[in-house]
Amino acid sequence: MMKRIVMIWLAVMLATPVLAETAQQRWIGDVPIMESMAIESDLGFAFDSPDGRIVVIYVSGDTDKTTLQEYYDMALIPLGWSVDADLIWNRESERLTITTAQVGDANLWKIAIMPE
Repeated sequence: MMKRIVMIWLAVMLATPVLAETAQQRWIGDVPIMESMAIESDLGFAFDSPDGRIVVIYVSGDTDKTTLQEYYDMALIPLGWSVDADLIWNRESERLTITTAQVGDANLWKIAIMPE
């Protein structure tokens, strides 16, 4: 009887989705957004061009370049992106870059996907 209860409990646990407690829970399109960053939705845009998609996302938050590099290496490499340089990744015919942007008095990070 106890073995049957354990087997049922295991089946229920394996069938129940487990939510990751990671920063990869927020996404815009297929771009993960760090939990510590706020998305500036009024500034971003996305569209398809004849050469491929163009996506620009602005985020704000108190983080530094090293932290961004570490997070996006961890998040993007499993998605097929390869590191090209600091805060630059490539995948197939696309390039994802992260740069700093000054908008008014705010310091923002600009995440952009563009055709290569």
